[in-house]
This record gives sequence, structure tokens and C-alpha cells, in this order.
Amino acid sequence: MKLTVEKSARIYKTTDTYALFVTEEQNGSVASLLPAGIQKAANTIDLSVFKGKQGDMLFVPLSGAPSLIICGLGKEQDITGESLRISSGNVTSLCRNQKISTIHIIIPVIKKLTDETTLRSLAEGVTLSNYSFSKFKTKNDEKPLLAHASFCSDNKEAASILKEVEIISGNTLLCRDLVNDTTYNSDPQGIAKLAEGMVSLKDVSCTIYGKAELKKMKMGLLLAVNQGSKKEPRLIVLTYRGAPAEKKSIALIGKGITFDSGGMNLKPSGSIETMRMDMAGAAAVLFAFKSAVELKIRKNIHAVIPLTENMLSSDAYRPGDVFTAYNGQTVEIGNTDAEGRLILADALSFTEKTLKPEYIIDLATLTGACVVTFGEITAALLSNDEELTEKIRKAGEDTGEKIWPLPLYNEYEENLKSDTADICNIPGEKNAGTIHGATFLKNFIQDTKWAHLDIAGTAWYSKPRGYRPKNATGYGVRILVNLLRNWK
Repeated sequence: MKLTVEKSARIYKTTDTYALFVTEEQNGSVASLLPAGIQKAANTIDLSVFKGKQGDMLFVPLSGAPSLIICGLGKEQDITGESLRISSGNVTSLCRNQKISTIHIIIPVIKKLTDETTLRSLAEGVTLSNYSFSKFKTKNDEKPLLAHASFCSDNKEAASILKEVEIISGNTLLCRDLVNDTTYNSDPQGIAKLAEGMVSLKDVSCTIYGKAELKKMKMGLLLAVNQGSKKEPRLIVLTYRGAPAEKKSIALIGKGITFDSGGMNLKPSGSIETMRMDMAGAAAVLFAFKSAVELKIRKNIHAVIPLTENMLSSDAYRPGDVFTAYNGQTVEIGNTDAEGRLILADALSFTEKTLKPEYIIDLATLTGACVVTFGEITAALLSNDEELTEKIRKAGEDTGEKIWPLPLYNEYEENLKSDTADICNIPGEKNAGTIHGATFLKNFIQDTKWAHLDIAGTAWYSKPRGYRPKNATGYGVRILVNLLRNWK
């Protein structure tokens, strides 16, 4: 989708379609909000059914003048960046329903928001809602995508803002594609190939470790999970030197289980069908990294992605097995369906020891308990550093990618004790699943400031919500990019 800026004083064509955003307070003076060239035609519109409430929509094909889409914003005091994204996403949906390929957006003046926030939020809603995944359909009955959105603005920064939105939203859509794709394409080898392609970007290097190298490195937990699969594991390490004069860096780690059968603790029907999405954390990290590079963020950033399937076979790892992790700890397998924390544990230890970042942030569809706690609306945040927690929480607030902190009290450690090893991968009692998952990971971090984002619910929707579609949402890309861009 192409995003452009146009001056507010332009010549209006009768074939154009304009989107106008109206608050409840402005309802009744709609024509005055329009450019002078189309005010006269707008005076003929019957607005008796339009109240300006959030979600109100009116499509008006005018005679001898551009057509109008009038979209309600609700009360001005209630407007946020997220509500603007939802509203402009509604405009995109209406355009697709009406087979409108180009929309001209009149930017409202929202006193409580900066001009940049208003423009950025509207552009994000338009682009993020303009999505369909029809790769495997022989008869594409999807509604046509919007091809072009033009924003009426005299702001000198508008073009650069829209360019940033194109990059971040575009990579969010690519993240959705990767998660929605089949395991034949989004497997360890396929994702590693995608990562290798990123070395064409400036200041990016990539190292990919295969099975033989992982054995030499003694990545015992990643290799254990891989035992049941015919597809070999991979460990991707991408590095971007956006601030080469600095020694400090930030590492992003994404869980990459490209299909999760549950292993010997096989998932039942109703749970296994969507498990190609268990690499959503890896996809989010990959495309957040790509966004950071394309935006030329002045930070040194690593993306570390462990990749494997968790499959059932005679070679698969079993409950009761004990394996030695990269950091030397021994781990008892209490349940083979708690595999994500195993591959992350090796990745965390490797990253801390080898790359020595100042901060580590991991994203993972880690626990079903997170979905029980927060549903599909909110991700869980667990961290060993309060300042980092606040940075991530603020990034979530800015982007509309909702996230909420949970505690990591030392008392939870007791529940992961094992009779046969240093630690067990599941707790002895069936509660606080999200906290116990993060507590396990905490054992593989020594001194580095670290945060864990459990995106089990937010990465995959059972139905469309606002500007996010059913299935893969791309959650994580925007919150990470916002965090990196605003890092102080």
C-alpha cells in the first residue's frame, strides 16, 4: 500500500473519495470541516442518522463532487491513538467493501494529541487493516485491498512520518504472513533463509548455526526438543551495528517452535490445529529487527532466534528425561509440551555469555495460562528490572499493543525443584502457569537486565478485532520498534 501527502489546497476530482473524521461535538457542522472545494455539495447530506459516535460510519456518493466517508470518533476527551487506529481501520474496511482503491484522508485536529500522533495513528490504522492472506486460495474471493491512501496535510514532517509507518506496518504484515504460512514454508530452514537475506541491509551480519554446530556448542535443550523432528534445528544470530562507536547493545530473542505437536504429551484436537503459530515470537523479533535497520535506529541490536519443531516420534524426548543446558544446568522434563522455555533457556544463556548485551528482551507464545489470564487482548510482561518494565509498558501504551506486568517473586522457584536434576521444566503444582514459565527462564539469566513477553493470546486471534485480522496479528513488531526508537 502506498502512503502519500497532499496539500490541503488541491483541486478536487469528482472521482475522488475523501474520509472525514468527526467527533460528537462536531456533529452538525460536518460541511465546515471539509475543504472549501467540496463544502457546497456536502451541505446536501442528510446527517440525521449520524451522531459522531465511535464506530459510526456513513458513505455518501455525491453528485458532481468527490464521494465522502464520514467516520465518528466519539467524544474528543476519549480519543486516543488507539481509537484513531480503530477508526481509520474502519475506513479501510469500508473502502474494501465499496471497492475503492484510493482514499484521501482529511486529518482531524485533536487538541489532546500532537499532530504527529494523530497522523501516525490514522496511517497505522489504514495500513494494518489493509490485509488478507490468500496465498493458497485458487479462487480469491477476498475483497480488494486498498492501493493508495493520501493524507491531506501541510505538516513538513508528514512525509517522513508516513515513510516510517510504511516500514513498520509493512513489516508487521510480513510478520503476519510468516505466521499464517504453512510449516512447509515457515520451518527452521525457511526462516533461516529469510534471516540470511537480511545481510543485504546495511550494517547487518548474520550467523546461522546448524545441528552439528549446536552439538559442539552443547545446546542440550534446543537439541532435546528437536529429537522427534526430521527437520534439523537452527539458531539464528543477526546483528545490526547502528551505533558502531558504542559497546552497549540490546538483544531480542524470539521463540521459534515452527510446529508444536506437544511431543509425547500430545496436544488434543482443538488445541493442535493452529500450532504453526508457535513461532510468532520469532517472527515478531525478525521483523522488528528488520524495521529497526530500515529506520536506521542508532542502536546496536541483536536478534537471536532458536528454531525447531516439537514432534512426536520414537526418537522424541520423553517426560522423565534429563538434559544439560548450554549454561551447564541439568533440566528434568516434566512435560514435553513445555518446550518453548527449553529452547529459550539455551538462547538466553548463549546471548548473555556470547553477545554480552546490556538488555535482553524475549518474546514467546509460551503459556496457555497467559490466554486464560488475559485472553487475546493483553500480553504478559515479566522482568527482573523495574525500569525496563516501565519502558515496555509505555511502548505498549503508545502502540496499542496491550501488555501488563506480572510478578516474579522468589517463592515461585520452589515449585520448579526437581528430585533428579537442578530444575524441572514445569511446576509441581498446576497454577500460575505464566509466572512459572518466566521463573524457569529467569534461571538462565545471571546479571543482565531482562524482560519476558508472553504473547500466547495476542499473537493469534480467533476472530477479527479492530484493525487486527483473524489468525496472525503481528503482535510484537510495533511494540519492540517503538521501544528501540524511544530508548534513552
